[in-house]
Amino acid sequence: MGVGALRLACRAVVGVWVAGYLGWTALATPPDSVTAELSARVRPEPAASGVAAPAEPVAIQAADLAAGRALLDGDGAFPALHCSYDRFASFLAYARAMEGLGARFVVVRDRRIVGAWDPAANTLGETPIDASFSPRARDYSEEPALRAVARAATARFGAGAEVMMVVPRALDAGLFGGIARALRDAGEQHGDFRELRGRYRPAPGGGVRIELVSGLRDDGREVPFRVLFDLRDIAGLGDATG
Repeated sequence: MGVGALRLACRAVVGVWVAGYLGWTALATPPDSVTAELSARVRPEPAASGVAAPAEPVAIQAADLAAGRALLDGDGAFPALHCSYDRFASFLAYARAMEGLGARFVVVRDRRIVGAWDPAANTLGETPIDASFSPRARDYSEEPALRAVARAATARFGAGAEVMMVVPRALDAGLFGGIARALRDAGEQHGDFRELRGRYRPAPGGGVRIELVSGLRDDGREVPFRVLFDLRDIAGLGDATG
């Protein structure tokens, strides 16, 4: 299923496929103004659907990982995820939490990785990225906190260069497989949706949870859908199963 056209500030759009990993040289540090922008609080998140919020995250199983790996390998279309991270104090807080799960920030141009960004050091530079990462990148092209980084990336790599995030392949596999199962349990099929909407939340004790609140079907109808996943638990299961 194609990448949705919607791009909103303070949202991570999961659905951009990146392919191929190029070598790159060291880059200049972005302007100092990015530090102030990163600390700015994000805007309030949108209202939730009328469906009751789940009390506990869905427990991901080995079968979900296998199903998710097949989806990442192209054995089935999967809807784009549009998720707010407004529950975090800032974009940098969200970025650090995701890095704790093994995520990395990269510069992508023409769907190819050409560089990387280190949020802690606030530098553009070189970070090895290999096939252990998911091809589904998180798109931050409209994130206000990344304007200075985006300008630096464009200056170095040319028009079209964007800062995105990639996560470990096992993390997306478990998430996609778990979402597909949760939809089946609700009498739906993931292939009938072009977009799923939700929010990232800080998890108790650290980490990140993702709560999906609705899905947009191919016919344009929005369906309330409340389900919760703990990304740290998924990452741990992926590490344990290889």
